Amino acid sequence: MIGCTKELQNIPSSQTGSRFPRIVKNNSSEITASWFEQTDSLKWSVMGSVLKNNSWAKPFLISTDTSFFINWADFPSLNKISDNTLVSHWLKKSGSGTYDYDIHLSFSYDNGQSWTKSQIPHATTKKGEHGFVSISLGNKNHDIIWLDGREMLMGHGNSDYGQMNLYHRQFTNTGELGPEYLIDQKVCECCPTSSVSHKDTLVIAYRDRSEEEVRDIYIARRVRNNWETPYPLHRDGWKIAGCPVNGPMLAISSQQIAVAWYTAANEKAKVNIAFSNDLGKTFSKPIRVDTGMPIGRVDVIWVDENHALVSWIESSEKSSNIVVRKVKNDATINKEIVVAKIAKGRISGYPQMEIINDQILFAWTEVSSETAVASKWIPISKIDKF
Repeated sequence: MIGCTKELQNIPSSQTGSRFPRIVKNNSSEITASWFEQTDSLKWSVMGSVLKNNSWAKPFLISTDTSFFINWADFPSLNKISDNTLVSHWLKKSGSGTYDYDIHLSFSYDNGQSWTKSQIPHATTKKGEHGFVSISLGNKNHDIIWLDGREMLMGHGNSDYGQMNLYHRQFTNTGELGPEYLIDQKVCECCPTSSVSHKDTLVIAYRDRSEEEVRDIYIARRVRNNWETPYPLHRDGWKIAGCPVNGPMLAISSQQIAVAWYTAANEKAKVNIAFSNDLGKTFSKPIRVDTGMPIGRVDVIWVDENHALVSWIESSEKSSNIVVRKVKNDATINKEIVVAKIAKGRISGYPQMEIINDQILFAWTEVSSETAVASKWIPISKIDKF
């Protein structure tokens, strides 16, 4: 197992009960982090911090409430729009039903010290699910993508529970919302989405749901203002009656895109990566990276113009492990390494990773007598040795 570096600080959360960190790289030298902290037996807080010049800012309060929807796979985000402007999203219960919750979007214009009153970006507030948000930042207009349950009929697990929609909307720095766009009318109910953008092109990855219950990864693109018909990334043929809660992840470097995903088609669990040289018009054949017992929950980042890193959770006899592997865009793969041993089950959340210069930051939820946000820095040079 690889040890931490001493040069960079870990995410500054010392509160017991903290959980579900999300980290986002904003430019070549900054990372934003958000996470939940428990204030008392009923109240929770969404917290944030910004890493700049190798130092984390003092954690700041984004929102506090007794009615957050707190979920291991669907958790808040924090993005930096400009020098002083941040945008955050979280989920809040909207009714008594298990899956009654809305997306809330809020802005800070003083680096996190104060926040605007939150707004709901989806046009309908009909009781139901609204979540699994991905945000992609542009120059003046930014993109928010989410799963929308306005056409869901009943709770999950029933034979007929309607269909989940995938929606898009643009927003400005001041929170002005553009028109909604229905990307796909029937998608998997609770798999995270991912999106990246380059100039006038937006690329989205998500898990689809066919009438035959095939739930493969699809790609949707908007070029300028024109939406193209979504298409399957690869025809895995994973037929499954319920949502596996295992979404894809995208990473972009100039016009190159890497996508990582989990599939268990034909009862064979795999973690794959594929590459695109044309902003998501086409992708290469899948490259398998796991070692035989993957659970999924992937992440992917670029380390240079030719290499990407893929992370995922892999089972072993005694533990679950966060595993990472370096992959070249010509399908050359390095040996996998174990980043950390983690608790079995869902409480560890979706492990995250981002890169600053020659260091990789990993984040997840640690579990002992209490949960706690855990993070670790690893030099790329140590991964290169394997």
